[in-house]
Amino acid sequence: MPSITFESFDPAAYQRAPRGNVWSILSLARALAELAPRDASEAVDRTATSLDRAISEAQQGVATRQRESQPVDTSDDRAIDGCVDSLWGALRDGLEAKAAAVHPGLARVVAEHGKRSAVAAAMRTAADEAARARGLLDRLFAAEGLAFTRKSYSEQSEKMAALLQVIDDDGLAEGIDALLGSQLLVLLRACQPQYEAMVQDRLSRDDRSSTDLSHLRGKLQRAISRYCSAVLTLVDEERPESLAEVLTVLRPVETHRAQASASRGNGAHEADAPEAVADSETGDPPAA
Repeated sequence: MPSITFESFDPAAYQRAPRGNVWSILSLARALAELAPRDASEAVDRTATSLDRAISEAQQGVATRQRESQPVDTSDDRAIDGCVDSLWGALRDGLEAKAAAVHPGLARVVAEHGKRSAVAAAMRTAADEAARARGLLDRLFAAEGLAFTRKSYSEQSEKMAALLQVIDDDGLAEGIDALLGSQLLVLLRACQPQYEAMVQDRLSRDDRSSTDLSHLRGKLQRAISRYCSAVLTLVDEERPESLAEVLTVLRPVETHRAQASASRGNGAHEADAPEAVADSETGDPPAA
């Protein structure tokens, strides 16, 4: 590659804002700051200081974004949801089992033992329980069964609260306890406040990012352009060595441009990376 001379040198290539996502621009900015000549001129010193500030702000911003992007532990949410799903399933399944306990074939068995036998008494008890169980099933689960357990946490919470309210207001608790024991309702009532607290906690979480990466990237690009423009003023044809000095100071720009070109040549693109989409379009990281 022929060496650059004063005649072939194109300063415009260094004055354009570098392209890339916030991470690649930050890397370029740090490389430029590392090579910045101090006390070269007032303009270079001033813009180098501004570049240092932009780097510090960007580093803080990407660190904040990294912390915010950590996944939230929802294992407790899933645990309480699985628990109440099982309890409501046990209630519905228990009532269904009671409702199905009387089979037409039992009539023949009763006939063989007589209407005053213990078998006949058991049959009558089972029939009575089956009728009561069918009534409870119709009151509580006829509309949608357990479909509410597959809805969102918020919807499920409201549906469960409504079911418990119906049980209490309509006096169904005694019948349920008689058929299935008192444990189920005790546990369901105990779990409901915890489930509602879980839902409220989820609704109050702020998942929005406090850091706008596109804003930080823009500040870095402007700081780099201003700094490069100031460094270009050091080119002086009366000082032949000045061109080589400036090219050395601005070499990270050439390296950055070459790397970006190589990536595009390999079929990659800046926007292929999730973080590039984030800082170039919405400022938010893609959903995990």
